[in-house]
Amino acid sequence: MQHDTIVTAPGSLGDVNPMLGIARSLQARGRRILFLAAEPYLHLAERAGLQTRVLTTRSEFDVLVKNPNVWHPRKGPKLLLDKMLGDSLNPHYEWLLQSCVPGETLLVSHLLDFAGRIFRDRYPNTKLATVVLAPVMFRSLTSPPRVSSLGIEHRLPRGMLRAAYWLADRFIDSLALKHINGLRKRIGLEPVRRMLDQWWMSPDVAIAMFPEWFSVPAIDLPRQVTCVGFPLTDSGTLVAPKVTEQLQRTLATFGNERPLVFAPGSAHYSARAFLTVAVEACRRLKLPAILLSPNAEEVPRDLPANIVAAEYLPFSKLLPHARAVVHHGGIGTTSQCMAANVPQVVLPMAFDQFDNADRVEKLGCGSWMPMSRVTVDSLVRHLSLLSQTAISTQQIASRLTSATAESSDACDRAAAACLQQLA
Repeated sequence: MQHDTIVTAPGSLGDVNPMLGIARSLQARGRRILFLAAEPYLHLAERAGLQTRVLTTRSEFDVLVKNPNVWHPRKGPKLLLDKMLGDSLNPHYEWLLQSCVPGETLLVSHLLDFAGRIFRDRYPNTKLATVVLAPVMFRSLTSPPRVSSLGIEHRLPRGMLRAAYWLADRFIDSLALKHINGLRKRIGLEPVRRMLDQWWMSPDVAIAMFPEWFSVPAIDLPRQVTCVGFPLTDSGTLVAPKVTEQLQRTLATFGNERPLVFAPGSAHYSARAFLTVAVEACRRLKLPAILLSPNAEEVPRDLPANIVAAEYLPFSKLLPHARAVVHHGGIGTTSQCMAANVPQVVLPMAFDQFDNADRVEKLGCGSWMPMSRVTVDSLVRHLSLLSQTAISTQQIASRLTSATAESSDACDRAAAACLQQLA
């Protein structure tokens, strides 16, 4: 089958879901899609009727996500870039040479698809749409994203903030450019400098999968960026029947009582300490709960009758029944909580999570503290204060509902923005 659109979705389920939503919208518009993702998630795309290709094998994916350093603020980015670049960059580029027709094939790529970005430079008539899932990737001198627990960004004068961005560039360049520029030199391209600042996103179009009010100021967004809103899509309609049945059984366990949901992340395989604290906090508060973990070995044994564990339950169907959600700060979980009118306690560890947590708190939809500082006492304190967020969470949920009712959903708007590149 000839494919006119290649959608690349490296990363965990939170990365795959929005890319899959865009792919399905493009498919509905008549495009012939090839969907690339880590092997554990390809069954979802196949259930959607998409052709697929393995981007990362199951064993490679397991080695990455089971490394506890992947959630370290500094070690995590290094580990991830080493994987995306050292192991995958050259093979993926060679595959694109065989599979992509410049000027005809549309590339719709997650930010971590570096091979597609290099291919666009080598063949400028290739149309590339970069999909940006969280606002932390955009810079601002007036309202800078938060990148750590320290929160010094907003206290820096502009000159020092520019210097901080320069240092961030040096750090990322030291991790990535040896791979990127090695390939570029081999194919006759000039080297890249300050990739995070000047090169990372497609010069054609960058699609921001969040609303403008959840972003840096519009004046600071690069010219090619289009904000389309939160995708609010997950795999709820594509999961195996046993997952749907487990969701129904789990909710029936609680009757009319709304449980707390603890979700450390779909790729977080080292959450034993967090889940143990969660169980004790629920005991103190006398509240029911659902513990979500991809690694059943991390779940405490002998759970109370009112606490249930599961590997995965789709948030679009689960969260409307939740009392509150305690999670890692992934953008997908964050936006699903907002749409479901559910307060949040965010426990960021790395990547975009500190910025998402900061935005949740500023919107009045919850509170946050670093995962590294969580104790039973601190978690109980945060959960006890969530009733104060009721008005703000309702306002944000209504805002998202109104935006969806007034226009097509974000994935459809993203698909339209991609296709405009072909006009």
